[in-house]
Amino acid sequence: MIENAGYFLKIHPPQKEFLVHLNLHESKMCIFFLVLAFIGSTQAATDYSGHQVLRVTPRTEEHQQWLRDMEITMVNEIDFWSDVKNIPGSTVDVMIPGRHLATFLDIFNNKNIPVSIMIDDVGLLINEQERNRKKRSATNHDLGSFDYTVYHTYEEIQQWILDIAAAYPTIATSFVLPKRSYEGRTISGIKIRGTGGSAGIRKGVYFEAGIHAREWISPATLIYITKTLLEDYMTGESMAVRLVDTFDWYIVPSLNPDGYVHTWTKERMWRKTRSNNAENAFSGCTGTDANRNWPYEWGGKGTSSHPCSNLYQGKGPLSEMEVEAVVEFLRDKKDKGQDFVWFIDWHSYAQYIITPWSYSTDAPDPPNLQNMLEAGQVMADAIASYKSNTFYEVGTTAELLYEFSGASIDWSYAPYNKYDRTAGGLDVPYSYVVELRDINKYGFILPEDQIEDSGKESVLGVYAMGTYIIDVLSAEGKL
Repeated sequence: MIENAGYFLKIHPPQKEFLVHLNLHESKMCIFFLVLAFIGSTQAATDYSGHQVLRVTPRTEEHQQWLRDMEITMVNEIDFWSDVKNIPGSTVDVMIPGRHLATFLDIFNNKNIPVSIMIDDVGLLINEQERNRKKRSATNHDLGSFDYTVYHTYEEIQQWILDIAAAYPTIATSFVLPKRSYEGRTISGIKIRGTGGSAGIRKGVYFEAGIHAREWISPATLIYITKTLLEDYMTGESMAVRLVDTFDWYIVPSLNPDGYVHTWTKERMWRKTRSNNAENAFSGCTGTDANRNWPYEWGGKGTSSHPCSNLYQGKGPLSEMEVEAVVEFLRDKKDKGQDFVWFIDWHSYAQYIITPWSYSTDAPDPPNLQNMLEAGQVMADAIASYKSNTFYEVGTTAELLYEFSGASIDWSYAPYNKYDRTAGGLDVPYSYVVELRDINKYGFILPEDQIEDSGKESVLGVYAMGTYIIDVLSAEGKL
């Protein structure tokens, strides 16, 4: 045990106990940590009662680095809901168990870091939303009873994919990615191809959601976008017709099914995949951050080699079957002559529209960065035009937010390498992460009464960005 004066936190992972020493020396604090080889999941659902989400405002670069170190070293005890951004004065949301609140508030006070309460009791909010869900009957009997204003289980989403494809047989088909999830679940999607466009190979669009399991609003919003695109096309809405007749659309609403199921049954705040890290010394820790596992610039900044971390990069690029399945699927399309021009990975929360690069602020700007940013702003303006007046910020990931490697949008944007799937990307000129609602109140526990508004404003954003992309590519002679 470290003997220096300071704070001790008693940590209680399942079946084990250890101490984390937080050592204060004048104005500087160093974090020392011990992590046991066994930190496993429990059989019972995690109880978040008394957990608070604190909104922390680092004042200096030292504060920012200290928080980044804490995010890595405190692993399973505190949960960073948002990342430590590069922008001075940007807030960081951190969920802390009730038993540690007094200690952490004292630490933040000693570091002169302002703190406010974002969510007073995470468990209370989760339980209230769960009670509301249990009051309604299952909605997956058929497409006519499917409710687009509520969250759905993995099984309901899979059935919806089959039902929506069957309802629009002339323009929609279901597909399955070439690999199942780690726990053996099918990862399904929908292909949309208009009847009025070119009969040959068209440019491709790929949208995915749910790569981070707890971000429930992302699958719900992408489902809403998909059904609206289909409905509008069939009724002759001009923008939908242009988008669907120009591109082949590939849409995967739930990319991380194991993690998503786990959030419904065991841990609502689970983020990662559910792969087993048994080959590592930290054998009890499960899962990888699938958005740190893409092959382009894998293993660099903003990731962790610690398998207990929420930022764990995996044992190697494409170690996660879910990520490998997407790469294999899209590379196969590319090898057969289909170029992809538009990629969106839907996330929550923060209300950002962000572009490459993610892996480094020192990387040269993408050649068409200005066009990507303009398209992003067009989307943001369209979203803001909706009645809710929801405002999104637009910028590159590394400069607007923070640096992290192995990101989906870096891989999708990077030049294509036909011979080595770990050496390049997909060469998609318009690649984005869209961080959905909200920014001030609920975070990952967004109430169901916001799903419809999120869907409607996102449809406006997709239509506007898609129109911009078509116009630019047409003017450049690339369509």
